[in-house]
Amino acid sequence: MIVCPDMDKQYPVITHGKGVYLYDENGKEYIDASGASAAATNLGHGNEEVAEIIAEQVKKIALLPTHAFHSRIVEEYLTELLKFAPEGFSRAWTAMSGSEGVENALKLALQYQQLKGEGSRYKILARWGTYHGNSVFTLDVGGMKIRRQTYNQWMNNFPHIQPAYAYRKDPHLSIAEYSKQCSDELEKTILAEGPETVAAFVVEPVVAAALGAVPPPDNNYFKEIRRICSKYGVLLIADEILTGFGRLGTNFGMDYFGVKPDIIAAGKGIGGGFYPLSAVLIHEDVAQVFEETRTPFLGGHTFACHPVAAAVGKYVLDYMKKNRVVEHAAEMGKVFHQKLERLRNFEIIGDVRGVGLLAGVEIVSDKHTKMPFPKEWNVSKRIGEKAIEKGVVLYPGKGSFDGASGDHIMISPPLIIRENELEKIVAVMEQSIEEVTAELKTIEATLN
Repeated sequence: MIVCPDMDKQYPVITHGKGVYLYDENGKEYIDASGASAAATNLGHGNEEVAEIIAEQVKKIALLPTHAFHSRIVEEYLTELLKFAPEGFSRAWTAMSGSEGVENALKLALQYQQLKGEGSRYKILARWGTYHGNSVFTLDVGGMKIRRQTYNQWMNNFPHIQPAYAYRKDPHLSIAEYSKQCSDELEKTILAEGPETVAAFVVEPVVAAALGAVPPPDNNYFKEIRRICSKYGVLLIADEILTGFGRLGTNFGMDYFGVKPDIIAAGKGIGGGFYPLSAVLIHEDVAQVFEETRTPFLGGHTFACHPVAAAVGKYVLDYMKKNRVVEHAAEMGKVFHQKLERLRNFEIIGDVRGVGLLAGVEIVSDKHTKMPFPKEWNVSKRIGEKAIEKGVVLYPGKGSFDGASGDHIMISPPLIIRENELEKIVAVMEQSIEEVTAELKTIEATLN
């Protein structure tokens, strides 16, 4: 299969899962510490209730033409979704993937500016070192150089600013000074491009897979970002594909930082991994322009507002509320980060970071200089493979130094995880890092 990351590797065949665990055809057990390809399986695996709900909805109707009909289950779900959203969000609809969710949010921002009579506003600002989707358009808006490079000929190169990445700040700057430098750069870029040309700024509350769970430098960062966007009429879009639905211990990631965006793109955990689902949620101030002009959003597609997806999404929200999943994630997040601090004892671990049940470690060859290992050494991948051998699935990544080199690992387990399972994740990471450190010393000795 050409979609597998390593064509020369024999991948274990998973037969089933239960809770936070996966099982292969040989009966081996793995903790899903990545959330099945990055933070999607918030409620774990093997949920028989949701299987029954999917079957029940499929028996009723699979798909409806949205140009002709509406659905009660879709209406019920969107109502509950907006209750889960920050106050003031009044409209929502669903798509299938996170890329579609973000792209719909960006298209909405452009159409909003046009309806306001500001058709010259078309530029989308974002940060380097971020990932906003895998369509060509969202890759262009995003700043993940590894994923962009194959498609450079198709890129329009929207403006980007620095990623607010405190671990790699100028050491002469305090955190407060660095935070202000980062937010000031947004304002300078808006002014340089011309405010009349900028439609929106899209941002992850915590930079997820691209950099490995990097939070903003301080609590003032997003407050300043919000102020600047409002000052210049630029819509603030929160890419909550990974950080939403309890991942940070709050309903949405921006809730954690006390800031309200204009548009939210949600995905991954929104459907619990049980069914492809994403959504766009709109603040009433944005929705009002469409309502007053009686203009529909031009973002519909075949599987928008899918009844089966809505049934699954409603189940996820009901389950989270009934079982206090968000509160549990906040509690377990504190426990997890306390345990992860042990990894700082290793000479190749430069940083341990994150919020809630979204965590990351950065791997360096020298803690003082923060220099990365050569990219061809694939250090994060080595650690990830060791961990899989020991029964823990992590999410290794690259590019945290300069977009190409620099190793990091993201950890984003199901939100239902318990303390003993978090302990096993950290213990396996300790063992894996220790073994890879020894291998790296052998490589260095050979080269010298």
